[in-house]
Amino acid sequence: MAITDNHRMVIKVCELYYKDNLSQKMISAKLGISRSQISRILATARANNIVTIKIDNPYSDETILEKTLIEKFKLKDALVINTEGLSSPSSIVELCKQAALQLDAYIPNQCSVGIMSGKTISELVKSIQNFNKRGLEFIPLIGGMGSDGADWHANIIVKFFADKTSGKYYFLNAPVMVNNIKSKKILMSEPGISKVLKKGMQCEVVIIGVGQVSENSTSVIAGALGLPEIEKLKSLGAVASVCGSYVDKNGNIIENDITNRTIGQTLERIRRAKKIAVADGRSKVEALGAVLSGGHIDILITSLDTARGIINLYK
Repeated sequence: MAITDNHRMVIKVCELYYKDNLSQKMISAKLGISRSQISRILATARANNIVTIKIDNPYSDETILEKTLIEKFKLKDALVINTEGLSSPSSIVELCKQAALQLDAYIPNQCSVGIMSGKTISELVKSIQNFNKRGLEFIPLIGGMGSDGADWHANIIVKFFADKTSGKYYFLNAPVMVNNIKSKKILMSEPGISKVLKKGMQCEVVIIGVGQVSENSTSVIAGALGLPEIEKLKSLGAVASVCGSYVDKNGNIIENDITNRTIGQTLERIRRAKKIAVADGRSKVEALGAVLSGGHIDILITSLDTARGIINLYK
């Protein structure tokens, strides 16, 4: 008779392991059976419902959505945070506060981290209290938007992050967009700018936002894009912006003049990095769905409501 067929022995091993908290090594010594046999007994007990494991999960709704997103879009991970009942500004603050507690799980020590501009990314970094990774360096992924000294510029955010981790940071001293390709080539030939752009392409992890293509986008508010340019992007089928790239509803990257005049990283240039996207809001559901469909994100951090919207969009 196989040892897993010995019902009394199976019960005894389960009692010792789950109730008395003995290790498999200790049970092996106590009962005189091998650790491999004990392992088989425990596996059999779970398979036959002799032992059932119940996890008291207060985040069960979020966990279901996370698993659905991971499976549907082949993500490495997803973090869904419940911000229901909060207004839009408060929702983003709460999302970033909770996400900041989990962020170091995605970033190893001695890592180069690329940072995109944006209000949500800025709020995320501001929310960090304790970050247990060391030897980090932070690189802005894109040039400055507009002339105002807003705290959601990538250069400002990398300094925030570096100050909280005693890390090293770089500035990309260039505008996000220029009038023509000739001007872009001149700026990119500057050693300081060229160095930071090269470092951005080599980042192991990048933290990015996902924007919609509309007059309410950060790029328009900051003055980097005008309404005629937004209308042009829409005419090309663009529904989402990520770094310097624009994608259509199916997640395809759209070739366009605006990207060609942008100083910073595109999706293609950071394709080897682990891409962590942080975004929230019903207005971004279509944009997030498009970027997810194109496989442009590895890890998604979003709210419960936004996650539901994405999943419902692709039912």
